[in-house]
Amino acid sequence: MNAPKKPRFWEDEPAPAADPAEALKHFAEGQKAQLEITKIRAGIRPVDVQTASPDQIVLEVAMQSSSTSKLEYLIDPWLPSRQVVGFYGRGQTAKSSFLATLAARISDHCSTLWISTEELTDWIKVRHIKADGAEGTMLVFKAVATKQDESGRATASTFDVYAHLDAAIVAAKKQAEGMLYPSRPLRFVVLDTAVALTTWGKSESPNSDAAVKRLFAFLQGLCEKHDVTIGLIGHSNKGKHDELSDGVAGSTAWVNSPRQAFIHMHDKRAPNTCVVCTVKSTLTGDFAASYSTRPIHTLATRQDGLDSVLCAVSLLPIEWGYQNARALVEAAQGETEEQGGGARRNSNKTTNVEKIVTTVAQMLRDGAEQVDRASVEQQMGYEVPRRHWQEADNVLALAHRITTVIGAHGRIYYRREQ
Repeated sequence: MNAPKKPRFWEDEPAPAADPAEALKHFAEGQKAQLEITKIRAGIRPVDVQTASPDQIVLEVAMQSSSTSKLEYLIDPWLPSRQVVGFYGRGQTAKSSFLATLAARISDHCSTLWISTEELTDWIKVRHIKADGAEGTMLVFKAVATKQDESGRATASTFDVYAHLDAAIVAAKKQAEGMLYPSRPLRFVVLDTAVALTTWGKSESPNSDAAVKRLFAFLQGLCEKHDVTIGLIGHSNKGKHDELSDGVAGSTAWVNSPRQAFIHMHDKRAPNTCVVCTVKSTLTGDFAASYSTRPIHTLATRQDGLDSVLCAVSLLPIEWGYQNARALVEAAQGETEEQGGGARRNSNKTTNVEKIVTTVAQMLRDGAEQVDRASVEQQMGYEVPRRHWQEADNVLALAHRITTVIGAHGRIYYRREQ
């Protein structure tokens, strides 16, 4: 009887020993591959860093002869030149209408590029013209074509600030130069909204300080490269906050990174009225102002309801300084009355506002072309608190079409709209 055949692993001759160096090499390669897989799953992109030589570094030295370029504004104090400015707020606070009104005001000497995920391009163009913006000064981004049909028409599109904004600004500058004579160069760019127009990486989001700071650094570079001001439109959170800046949605870098930023709020005292206040005021100090919307174009009419309209805004005089700005915001939010005795104080305020409105309207009806606050107080026989003037200004503008005009030395005058 034949003996059973031994299995291969029972063979008398042992297998040749593996080379320790080769085994170590395979182990290292396996560990490296596993690390790359972990990075990819975590959304971490490998970056090849090339160290610069000292000869490539350019330094500047502070000397007695050093100077700064003058800070200029497209509209003082809202739009500083060559800066990124944030405009944040809840829905229906007329942020787009506010910036559209600013764009119309500067259209006598420069042009605007408007990029939006919120509105139709036709609405943006018509609103600019109806807000008394100059023809040929509003350039509206339509699309970046990512796919075309046989006739060359775009069938798919997208926009990313990092990939497309630089090229969009260059294209808009070229078009603005040849549109009018004399030319009105591109100076203002609106991003509505910044979050939607930015493609965020896997490890990035609007809530990430690093990602938002990177975005602002990129946008500030474009401002300086192309000599433009970029206005960012963003949203704010619901609820009550101790600091106005806490209301801005997302990372705190949306407020901390720019030199100037504003928050827009509803004014509870009157319909279609809002307040805008600084939340970052490095360049100007604190200030706030009331504004109301006014319809300039009808999109749809309704017999039993409100029409759908495009709006511009009417700005009231600025309240300068932290105390005055805060008083305006608190009045708009209904926070001026303290507990206990509030009803009496509110009654006094209502009486003062009504008397201011009646006195101003009567003085203008009696033939005065314009009246100032001092003459109104003289007619009333007593001095009126500043916060009561602010509320009276809103009522005069909305109910009586009486506007304020800033005269010499900051004196405020009242006159009827022409």
